[in-house]
Amino acid sequence: MIYILDHIFYNFAIAIRTYFQKIGDPKDIASTMAVGFTINHIAAVLLPVIGGYLWMVDYRIPFIAGACFSAISLFAVQKIKYT
Repeated sequence: MIYILDHIFYNFAIAIRTYFQKIGDPKDIASTMAVGFTINHIAAVLLPVIGGYLWMVDYRIPFIAGACFSAISLFAVQKIKYT
């Protein structure tokens, strides 16, 4: 199951890069991708630590937070303009 989810997320990353290359200025792509990679790396390190702490406080908190993040992400995606 995790293997399947990994491939799904990898495909989302490809889709984001492709969309950005389609709408972005070519001279800004490298720096923007570097910043995005850095932010993703920081999130990948900090969120499990925070989630683990919140799990020790109450095991339901990380699941509720994940559901809230998913709802926010769904709302944000609906605001993307298609060309």
